[in-house]
Amino acid sequence: MLVRKNNSGFSLIETFFTLFILGLLFSMVCYGFNRLIPGYRLEGAVQSLVSDFQLARMKAISQNCYYRIQIIPDQKKYFLERESLKGVSRWPGTQEGVLRMFNNPGNPYYYPGVALESSTHNPVFSPRGAVVGTTVVLSNSSGQKKITLSSQGRVKVQGG
Repeated sequence: MLVRKNNSGFSLIETFFTLFILGLLFSMVCYGFNRLIPGYRLEGAVQSLVSDFQLARMKAISQNCYYRIQIIPDQKKYFLERESLKGVSRWPGTQEGVLRMFNNPGNPYYYPGVALESSTHNPVFSPRGAVVGTTVVLSNSSGQKKITLSSQGRVKVQGG
C-alpha cells in the first residue's frame, strides 16, 4: 500500500515571514496616523471656537441682549457671557454653559497640545448681530490657525 504525504498548507517559516511583513506594515500605518493627530486636534479646537462665536451671535439676536466671549489666552480658556442687567455696567455678566478649557483633560473642550496664543480683544455681540471684530490665534505642533471675526459677525479661518 502506498502512503501519500499531504503537502498542502503553509510551513512554519512562511507563516512567520507573513506575520513579520504584516507587523511591519501595521507599524508604518500607526506611525503615519500619529503624525496626523495634532492637525485634527487643532482643527477641532478651531471649529469649537468658531461654533461658539456663532452661538454667541445667535443668542444675542434671539434674546435681544449683549453677549461676549471672554477669552483668557494665558490660561488657555474662554467662556460665553451674557450681559448683566443690573447696575450701570454690562460686564462682568453671567457665564453661560461650561468653561471651555483646552488644557484640562476633564473638560469636554480638551485639545491636548493646542495653545490659545492670543486674542486682540473679547468679542461683544449686539442684539442686532453686529460685533466688535477680533482675531484669535490657535497653534500646536502641526501649525497655526488665525480666526478673524469681522464686524458683521462673519468668521474667517486662515493658516495651515
